[in-house]
Amino acid sequence: MPPNVVILGTLDTKGEEVGYLKELIHEAGCATSIVDVGTLNPPAFHADVTREQVADAVGLTMDELAQRNDRRLAVETMIEGASAILGELHRQGKVSGIISVGGGTGTHIGTGVMRSLPLGVPKLMVSTVASRDMSRLIGTKDITVMHSVTDILGLNAISRKILSNAAAAIAGMAANAGAIRSEKPIIGLTSFGFITEGAMRVKAMLEGLGYEVAPFHANGTGGMAMEDLVEQGLISGALDFALHEFADEMYGGYCGDIGPGRLEAAGKRGIPQVVVPGGLDCIVLEFNSLETMPAQVKGRKVFWYDFRSGVRTSREDMARLATKIAGKLNRATGPTSFMIPLGGWSEADAPGGSLFEPETNQAFMNNLKALLNGSVEVIEVDAHINDEEFSRAVALKLDSMMKRSV
Repeated sequence: MPPNVVILGTLDTKGEEVGYLKELIHEAGCATSIVDVGTLNPPAFHADVTREQVADAVGLTMDELAQRNDRRLAVETMIEGASAILGELHRQGKVSGIISVGGGTGTHIGTGVMRSLPLGVPKLMVSTVASRDMSRLIGTKDITVMHSVTDILGLNAISRKILSNAAAAIAGMAANAGAIRSEKPIIGLTSFGFITEGAMRVKAMLEGLGYEVAPFHANGTGGMAMEDLVEQGLISGALDFALHEFADEMYGGYCGDIGPGRLEAAGKRGIPQVVVPGGLDCIVLEFNSLETMPAQVKGRKVFWYDFRSGVRTSREDMARLATKIAGKLNRATGPTSFMIPLGGWSEADAPGGSLFEPETNQAFMNNLKALLNGSVEVIEVDAHINDEEFSRAVALKLDSMMKRSV
């Protein structure tokens, strides 16, 4: 049975392009299922999944959408309905990959549906707006974006070549599609630049203990990506080595674009988790001189880095962070340990470092201990976060928790 590629498109405005993709993907040896998410004019041809079926998946009809004359509602209906239908098709093993073409609205619909599919399912968006910031459209998913270069308004020599490349790409990915599998338990590990040494060491130690480690850059998207994969059931244990995103979130910092579910997935699923306050000593903001330093943090200690700089978190910040983090960990249904390196929480937070301020760290620890319930174990280690001693303690602790949970 050949791989099946879903082609998602608005058949009223992109019918010619969708039909061309279908021909090319068939020539490449794949089957196709066309899903129509158009809402304006009649479709150019009949789809395998019609717009009426898409609307019906969320309890609406196309007539109702037309009567309401609400473009936002129509677009969100198409996303929700197509996501529900593709979710069922995926469970039936009928989605080897998905491709979509569109402008601004089409890209919003296409990526919105793609985000509903699990990691590992090939996803390709051919978009006229690929040169824009697409971070929110991509989210935490493995969506490949191809710039259409020309507008998608019919076929010409340039667009045919772009679509030919896109068809070859999705057909190749679909032929190689399959579930993510590992013979070893997968550990999710968060890290960021100021604690790279410690993260690399603990990764190697966990691998030596028989685990496969999936590292995530705690840059906002990275932390949320780990949450998604925990929810997806791919990750068996979590080592949240970097909570830095929470500090950045308070000030709109470089890594602060996290969602409300950050630090919650492992607790909800009940898998073992070890949490470390890596990077809570600093807020990373984009400035590189005292003159360009944001007014809200002027007067604080600074760790000069590159075009970004780390600003020391205050005691007031620590109180807010402790409250938020304790609230999330207290809801965990599985084994949870919070491990604190007493020697500092980043390369800048070390004796002689520009952000070294142990009394402020202690304020966080005091607040956290007062707020955590008895189900969360707090362990203090007399070492710096990048020290081998701390990495070993963290790795061994998570290993013991994993073995007890089997």
